[in-house]
Amino acid sequence: MDNLPVAQQASLPINTTVDSYDKGLVSYLSSLGLPTDKVLVPVQERGKVLLNLPDVVRQLPVTGIVDAHYVSKFVAACGAGLFDAALNFIWDETVKNLRKKVASFDLEYFFKSAITDPDRLKKLQTEEDLQKIEDWELIRGCHLTGILSDIGFRHLDYIRNMRNWASAAHPNQNELTGLQLVSWLETCIREVIAREPSGLVIIVRQLLENIRNHTLAAGDVPPISENISHLPPDLSTSLVRTVFGMFADPKVAATTKQNIRWIAPAVWQRTPEQIRSELGTRYAVYAANADLPRKEAAKEFLQIVGGLTYLPEGTLVIELNEKISNLSTAHNGFNNFHNEPAHAKALFSSLPNTGQVPDAVKYNYVKTLLMCFMGNGYGVSFDAYGYYEQLVGRFHDSEAWIIGRLMLDEEVASRLQLGDCARRFRRLIASLLAKSTDATVAAVLTHIQNRTDPQLSTVGRTTEFQALLAVKP
Repeated sequence: MDNLPVAQQASLPINTTVDSYDKGLVSYLSSLGLPTDKVLVPVQERGKVLLNLPDVVRQLPVTGIVDAHYVSKFVAACGAGLFDAALNFIWDETVKNLRKKVASFDLEYFFKSAITDPDRLKKLQTEEDLQKIEDWELIRGCHLTGILSDIGFRHLDYIRNMRNWASAAHPNQNELTGLQLVSWLETCIREVIAREPSGLVIIVRQLLENIRNHTLAAGDVPPISENISHLPPDLSTSLVRTVFGMFADPKVAATTKQNIRWIAPAVWQRTPEQIRSELGTRYAVYAANADLPRKEAAKEFLQIVGGLTYLPEGTLVIELNEKISNLSTAHNGFNNFHNEPAHAKALFSSLPNTGQVPDAVKYNYVKTLLMCFMGNGYGVSFDAYGYYEQLVGRFHDSEAWIIGRLMLDEEVASRLQLGDCARRFRRLIASLLAKSTDATVAAVLTHIQNRTDPQLSTVGRTTEFQALLAVKP
């Protein structure tokens, strides 16, 4: 035994103790007349966790290990054979750590990046308010602000789905393996607990601090603009949402507004098209709610950057924007199969008979419908699916082109890792390709159709695919 690795030596008495505990607990359950089958995972699977835990736990930062209470609960649940509860504890530790990172990083930046509803934003100010946002909004916001990497987001989005459907969060008999659990724990430690923001993420945070706390001059603008020009799409999206929100806030200091006037054109240059439309829609929401100070400030911002063409016409945009947002929230939240139908019906009823959706909301409309149509890897909302089939059946080349652009979206890419989602997605691509009349769109769809299932989630990263998208602005 002396020749065994230290971790294996340590696991031998633990395995013996676990086996003894298991037999005693099963005997006690039997004495109460309670079921014992499929309640506790086999001792062999628990041993896989315990054998690998020392190497994984060593990756915890020294400053964080003393507060890792959910990791302790995870170990206890694994030892007891309750893997579904253990998965919950992994997620609880991850969410606790993400909230802590957000609070110490930049709360205003996070909230304005993650939440697009102006009414909700007014209620989100403090660290305690992080409890008011859903887990999916938390990890998406952390990805947008750079707290989570692309790979970290994909891993956590997958673990979140598993937590929702294969853990004690829902009644089920799904079998989780010891190696899966310890691997997910390692992912959460490496991508969240032991990882700190760096690089361009820190530059953005420093820029926001300077905008709030200092007075910029003309000579400060060129180097700032140069840094902004190198931001990736996710960070530039977060930055423009934040500075737009700051500029529209009636309570913001005059010096801060002037600083934003200096840098706004450079930020706008890096703003994706769909986000420009989103800001135009926000102006319309302010106008509809008679929020005159924010309305006027939003219009001034758009004037500064030459974005007045993104102001939407009519009230349909506001109505559709709200219903699309409601459906997206229902789809990503708990009990989504039960909650989606009412929102799907409301959206369906609000659309014109032509099926034409205003450009200002088309990107979010297509993305939300695509996510709902694909499902979440564990099925789709049965009562809502009829609406989804009718609505995606109205898609033509303009919507297909947006789907092509969505291959670069990390939320869509993450969903395409799941087999059921990939199969429904392929069915949609085939139907769009069959009726496409645009050669450029058809080329994009054909390229997607010819990828293997494992390639679907990464196709947006390839230079070949990005070259196809570059043909159109």
